[in-house]
Amino acid sequence: MHPQKPCVINARMREDFTNHIDFSAKKLMKSYGHGPEKVVVLDNLDLDLRRGEMVAITGVSGTGKSTLLHILGTLDRPDAGSWTYRDEDIFKRDDFSLANFRNKSIGFVFQFHHLLPEFSALENTIMPGLIAGIKKDELYRDARELLGKVGLAHRVNHRVGELSGGEQQRVALARSIIMKPALLLADEPTGNLDPKTGDKVFQLIRSMNTDFGLTTVMVTHNFDLARQMDRCLTLRNGKLFDNNTLV
Repeated sequence: MHPQKPCVINARMREDFTNHIDFSAKKLMKSYGHGPEKVVVLDNLDLDLRRGEMVAITGVSGTGKSTLLHILGTLDRPDAGSWTYRDEDIFKRDDFSLANFRNKSIGFVFQFHHLLPEFSALENTIMPGLIAGIKKDELYRDARELLGKVGLAHRVNHRVGELSGGEQQRVALARSIIMKPALLLADEPTGNLDPKTGDKVFQLIRSMNTDFGLTTVMVTHNFDLARQMDRCLTLRNGKLFDNNTLV
């Protein structure tokens, strides 16, 4: 296997995010299997996220990038270690409380949009709010505004099958931030799109990051996109490395 090429970056020199650390992972451990079949995916991994910054995570396939994102998104629990938000260890919550936190505080955008095909763009966008028990009228207002921001004001009533791949991913982006989350996690959000459409989606993610002060973590194999982010980290041997130290 060839070594991972470092993501040499010319990071955005931004002063608009604070030095306040909202999220912090300490000594995260995750493995699968037992005995000689045991595979260590995360090995005492540390990660601090400053409020409002954009962080790219790169690495060769199979290194555990999606596993890490699932843990940061509380979709999976680590074997050991802590993941804190404003000094609270989130994984000390029970499953019900954890799901409530995830719904209100974390947004997700995946490579495949995971929209519900029987519903419109507007209805898909408000789903997290409905789960949280928010009134439809309030959600519709916010969802229409978000869909307008991502260039879909004229498509709000179209069902998923009537939208292009890029439009579907833009609906997924609007859905991910309808709850005004503190953290946005994106797992190869442009990987299923052509380069031009993928760049448009990425620029929208950057725009949402700026407009809403979202802390954003994006897994990507696209170094051109990663170079435009505030930090670029590589996951290797279960740990994260700052690419500025690899060149």
